[in-house]
Amino acid sequence: MTKPADESQKQIRLEMIRQAFQNKAPQMYKELKSLGQLQKFLEDHEAKMMACYNEEENKAWEKTLATFLDFEDPPSFDETSSPMG
Repeated sequence: MTKPADESQKQIRLEMIRQAFQNKAPQMYKELKSLGQLQKFLEDHEAKMMACYNEEENKAWEKTLATFLDFEDPPSFDETSSPMG
């Protein structure tokens, strides 16, 4: 499975942004396109989007580590209470 943040997916992300921009803000899209600034806008927007994604992915990883690596012995640990039986 390819992750959305993979560099190989950049063109797909740019096209997704372009389509959404064209559909949801057609006047601004046409203006930037006519000024020759559309590609720069798309690249900048994609970079911001991926920075946000990576930040959230890192937060999720830190939360996962904190959850699954948080071990401690119970107050009265002995062989009979071992998780291994």
